Amino acid sequence: MENYVITIGRELGSGGKSIGEMMAKELGIPVYDRRLIMMAAQESGLAPEVFEKADETPGKGLMSHILRGLSTPFASFNSLYNNSMSKESLFQVQADIIRQKAAQESCIIVGRCSDYILREHPRHLDIFVRANYEDRVAQLMRRHQCTDKEAKELIERIDEMRSEYHNFYAETNWGDSRAYDICVNSSILGIEGTAELLLSFVRKALNL
Repeated sequence: MENYVITIGRELGSGGKSIGEMMAKELGIPVYDRRLIMMAAQESGLAPEVFEKADETPGKGLMSHILRGLSTPFASFNSLYNNSMSKESLFQVQADIIRQKAAQESCIIVGRCSDYILREHPRHLDIFVRANYEDRVAQLMRRHQCTDKEAKELIERIDEMRSEYHNFYAETNWGDSRAYDICVNSSILGIEGTAELLLSFVRKALNL
């Protein structure tokens, strides 16, 4: 049977990654998220920290980089990887890894603009997972042992980064239901219930 790939976009604290892991276990396929950073580092020969720094953060425009360079007498190691050209190059390395994995095997890929990167894959489904705001805050407070204020600040910062990253490289908008095959609120059924719902959808849609 031809390989298939499932991409999962997610709001921070929605449980999208956990849902992807549960689905992958049931389907007997691998799930890729931050592991792609190590793969991209091995492929390019660059340090993983380089990809960590650019992970799901957008390029900021060549002009802003030039202006920063003019105001800084000496370029640091990090600045080499902060300009738009470098970030686009790093994005392309990671995009190539994503395409290779999708061509080699059936898999689930979480984030990394994978829905857009794999838009021409013959058997793919794009999922977006959201959750009620209060549930997201509570989930982050449990996970990180942080305060309510810290959790809310983290949600605002990470969601903005993910949105800007996706919208910078893709022609679709992050979280816009029209860009995905199915969008789901994990607060309604919970993490396990949402995974079961999506598994049913995936099996029928892909005729598994």
